[in-house]
Amino acid sequence: MKSALELAMEKADAELGQDKDYVKLTPEQVAAIDQLKKQYEAKWAEQEISLKAKIQKLSKEVEPQTFAEHQKQFQGEMQRVREQIFAERDQKIEAIRKKK
Repeated sequence: MKSALELAMEKADAELGQDKDYVKLTPEQVAAIDQLKKQYEAKWAEQEISLKAKIQKLSKEVEPQTFAEHQKQFQGEMQRVREQIFAERDQKIEAIRKKK
């Protein structure tokens, strides 16, 4: 007798199997994608720490009013860097998925 989880997984596999774009990943591909995700999470963490340190330093060097005016710009820069890092990661994941 199969568990509810096993039945659900079989159903999901069957539904995805009908999708022409669906490709079942090999264990090596899954491992490579997991590793890539970890690398890019670390890369983002490094950048975030660096950017926050720059912002902290700048907040001590300029007047509070000037700093407040630039706060939105700093947040935009952080978002741009984050999007760039994760877009690069997503491209690499897609390349791994397309390998056979």
